[in-house]
Amino acid sequence: MQISQADRLNSESLGAFRRIYSALEAPAAVRGLYRSEFVGPSWLRLVAPRGLVILGLGGWCGKEFGPDGSGVNLLRRGGAVRRGFPVEVAPAPSRVDGRPCLAVTYPPVNPWPWPSVVDELRQLEPGTLLGLTFFRIGPAAHLPLPFLLHQDGVS
Repeated sequence: MQISQADRLNSESLGAFRRIYSALEAPAAVRGLYRSEFVGPSWLRLVAPRGLVILGLGGWCGKEFGPDGSGVNLLRRGGAVRRGFPVEVAPAPSRVDGRPCLAVTYPPVNPWPWPSVVDELRQLEPGTLLGLTFFRIGPAAHLPLPFLLHQDGVS
């Protein structure tokens, strides 16, 4: 029986994600539909979906990226996948180690606190990205919240 990347990551402490992320490279680009998966310690995988409901992003199930650096979050609501919370994607130095990553930022048209959030992306394996969410303000500013994006799309 083969253990998946998610299973391996779910056995890691939250603090280990900085080390794991630092060993990865930035993807050249992202384009298309990506299915999301929460990873990390069990307490985080339990709290994260509930926290997103409170912050207006309940039902988050992935992201869609266009060829021009634009994107949008995908939300499962009422049995359907809807698009909401637009994003912009650009290369940037990582908050983790200063090396290149793809930074996903939320323009000011998004509700609070999203304009103060950045998702950093690096390639975990072909077709799978490791993302770290950072709040740019407040007590959680240095706390990486991990997730995966799988390029197999959203159904």
